[in-house]
Amino acid sequence: MAQSPGRLSLQSRPQEVIDWGRQRDSPPSITDVEQFHREWIVWWISCQPKWRSIESWPYSHNDAINEDWTRLNVSGQHGLFAVVMSASWWARYVGSNPAYAAFSAAIDDLHWVIECFIDFNSNPGASKSRSVPINRFPGHGEREPGKRRVKPSSKACFGG
Repeated sequence: MAQSPGRLSLQSRPQEVIDWGRQRDSPPSITDVEQFHREWIVWWISCQPKWRSIESWPYSHNDAINEDWTRLNVSGQHGLFAVVMSASWWARYVGSNPAYAAFSAAIDDLHWVIECFIDFNSNPGASKSRSVPINRFPGHGEREPGKRRVKPSSKACFGG
């Protein structure tokens, strides 16, 4: 399925994400965590740039030198925001060690992608070389002078 303009891949998008995208009134209840986990991973893989899809899951986090992250350059509820929100729902249901290991691998990858994406958008056209330190997650490190911190809308996040 081709990617629609202004949306990440619709291929294998979990039903909970589809329903939330239509209503956004509250986080969905995930009744089958294992199924959600499988669908989320397949969806996340389908959202990746082609150069990244030559590997098998879980992806390595090698340097992304001069790589194009345009495919993930989608803002709003149908972009990377939906991936982060759906990962937060998954986090609510992680309990067992096998489930946590799968969740942790997905979050590590999402974290790495966000860091690469920040670099890509901060300096388009420049050479990219990225080996992401775990302690530099947005909101936990220092921000550039003059950059304000954007607060998420409580309605968008929590249905309030």
